[in-house]
Amino acid sequence: MVNLTAILLLVVAVVIQNTIVTQVQLLYGAADLVLVTLLSWVLQSNDESQLWLGSIAGLLVGISSVIPFWLPVATYTLLVWVVIVAQRRIWQVPIWLLLISTFLGTLIIYGVEIIYLWLTGIPMDLLEVLNIVLLPSLVLNMIVVLPIYGLVGEITKAVYPKEVEV
Repeated sequence: MVNLTAILLLVVAVVIQNTIVTQVQLLYGAADLVLVTLLSWVLQSNDESQLWLGSIAGLLVGISSVIPFWLPVATYTLLVWVVIVAQRRIWQVPIWLLLISTFLGTLIIYGVEIIYLWLTGIPMDLLEVLNIVLLPSLVLNMIVVLPIYGLVGEITKAVYPKEVEV
């Protein structure tokens, strides 16, 4: 039930991102709703084996975009792994880890995509891409991260049963 809920939540995030969020842009940047939803779920779930969820999220993003499907699969899976390791070993405060991982995740995802596009021969001015695409996307992700975190928190409370002490 928990795994099905997580997958459905990611599917809904992909649909909303591709239909609504891409229409709400700041310059040419848009929020990455899948990234924010994925990180919120991983940080609030009680299960530490969420690496497969990063692969599913990357596959959904890869199927619904023009870039090759393996690129988001690799980046989202890597981000989930880093967040799991950081949560287990470094930070116990999930909200700070969420903000930092959203910031770094946005930079990593867009950075990998920009490098891929540059390697395939698409001409682009790096400074212009940073100013018009990356920074506005970063701002939008930081704006939507807290409301999505709260919404996902309510869903995880409903899905994960409370432990009762006897």
